[in-house]
Order: sequence, then C-alpha cells, then structure tokens
Amino acid sequence: MKLALLILFISFQALAELNHETHDFSIEYGLAYQTLKAEQKDNGSTGRFTSDQNPYWIGGYTYKLTQNWGVRLFGGISLIRFNEPDFGTLKNEDQSLNHYGLELIHKTSLLSKLSYFYSEQDRPLYYAKSPGVYEITKEKFLQAGMHFSLGQRRRIGLIWGTGLKLFTMFPAHGGNVVTETGGGLEGYARLGWVDPFGTLYQIKGIYQAASAPNADVNFTHEILGYSFLISHTF
Repeated sequence: MKLALLILFISFQALAELNHETHDFSIEYGLAYQTLKAEQKDNGSTGRFTSDQNPYWIGGYTYKLTQNWGVRLFGGISLIRFNEPDFGTLKNEDQSLNHYGLELIHKTSLLSKLSYFYSEQDRPLYYAKSPGVYEITKEKFLQAGMHFSLGQRRRIGLIWGTGLKLFTMFPAHGGNVVTETGGGLEGYARLGWVDPFGTLYQIKGIYQAASAPNADVNFTHEILGYSFLISHTF
C-alpha cells in the first residue's frame, strides 16, 4: 500500500513538472506619482510639475507558443491631475495617458526571461502660453526595447520577481510639437503568492523615467508607483 502511494505521489509530481499552461490573463491596479520636467527651447522657459497619487490600470494576455516562447498583448490607462505650480497658472492639468503594445517573450532559464516589446504610449508635455501661464498637453510616442526579468514560478506558495526594461522612443506623428529620438528605462520588483488554482496575487513597485534630451521641447517624464496585480494561468 505504501509503495502504491509512493508511486502515485511521484507520478503526480512528474505531471506537475510538465508545463501545460498556455494562457495567462492579468490585471493590475495601482497608484503613482508623476513628475514632468520640461524646457521649451524657443523661449527658454522651464518648469517642473508634479502630481499626487493617481490611479492607473493595466491588463494583459499572454499566449504560450512553445516551451520557451510566448507572445503578450497589453494595454492600460493612467489618470493624472498635475498640481498647480507656485510660480504661475496651469491649464489642462487633468490628463489621461493611454498605452498598449506587443511583447515577444523568450524563457532563457528556469528563473530568467528576455523579451522584446513594441508599444505606443502617451507622454505629457507642457507649453508656456504666456508669462506665468502654462498648459499641459500629451503626445503619442512609439517605444521599442528589451525587457529582462528574474523570478520564481511555482504551482503554489511564495513567489518573487524583478525586472528591467530599456527602450528608445520616437514621436508617433509630426505636428506643432517637434520632438526627436529619446529613451527610457523601467525597473520593478514584485512579491506575492500562488494559490492551488493557479492564480497569482502580487504587490508590485515600479519606477519609470523617459526623456527626449535632443527635442525642441526637452522633457523628462517620471513615474513612481505601486500596484496590486492578479493573474491567472491555465
């Protein structure tokens, strides 16, 4: 009887090691502080605008192509209210920034993944409309880069993860706002739990910075936030 139970246990363990999971759905809700630093080159005006904690949402779907390759679709929205500056008046301080994209994921080891992504993301800019009057606008940027991550993946129990993204960015279209090539990075860390049904519950902290230093409108956009992330694989 004990031998039969041992064989059954080993069989279940072997089956558990086989990764039959093909689909992964995730949703993330978070709060973030946002900072916009800008310089308008034609008149030399500079400004720094900040926000309090504002919400954002991100959803994603990953499809596993092979044992080591997968593709992910993602998108989200951030709601921002920039604070009124001490040195003037701010117009259009309420903004909603959208982003969406595609990521090709390659599992390089039991703990690491290297992926390549392409996305479109709104970034805030500002203009000095007149002395002491500033206006926030937003422009779409195309972003392409690499994403390296480390993390555990268990059937049940405590999990952790960390990652780094590096990307270049280009204006999605021309117009009155002239910006050139820029770049950015994002770092994050997460800690959570996997339940017996394959659902992951995680707390995540992120920092992202993007800048176009050679733009006619010089700007740096920073995001510092934390979120609650739920994902389910099957």
